[in-house]
Amino acid sequence: MLTRAPFRETPAPGRQPSLRPVGTSARKRVVIRLAEETDYPRVGALHSRCSPESLHSRYLSGRRDIRLPEWRHLIDPAVGWTWVALPEEEPGRVVAVCHVLRTDTGDRADGELAILVEDAWQGQRLGSQLVRTALSRSLTHGLKSVVVVTSGTNTRMVRISKALGAAVPRVFSPLIEMTFTSSQVPTAQKQPVEDL
Repeated sequence: MLTRAPFRETPAPGRQPSLRPVGTSARKRVVIRLAEETDYPRVGALHSRCSPESLHSRYLSGRRDIRLPEWRHLIDPAVGWTWVALPEEEPGRVVAVCHVLRTDTGDRADGELAILVEDAWQGQRLGSQLVRTALSRSLTHGLKSVVVVTSGTNTRMVRISKALGAAVPRVFSPLIEMTFTSSQVPTAQKQPVEDL
């Protein structure tokens, strides 16, 4: 269940400085920053460029787009964080988006992570950069754990999660749940992984 309680120590997205550009394995430089409402058209365009397979990996359904009210919810700092990735050479183009939404489980503050990477940018370690950013931010700012729920056939997300220290179930079913805890933040920042 999503909560409206604000995260601790979370500045408003418009006040958060952009992160330094990161490099991909294809030697491209990408800026990862917190998302804003004005990113909505670019995120919509990202969805239109993604294959049905990539969208299914993100949404576990056949959906093809994201609506403005949903986007406003995803970027609301009261419910979590959303990041966008933009190439330095094309700063008006979003090539990936990652969310961590807060969930309440009793007295614990936990989160759920989801990511979408444009097909042409997959396999370049951009997904792992986004997951590292998301884990570092959320697990050091109040969350006790972050869960990834994905299809058992999403081998890239399973590899990333496993390489970054998530508890990965041995028996794969149509849906699997992998968990990161706050003690794994250093692992997430240092471990090289094969990526989305």
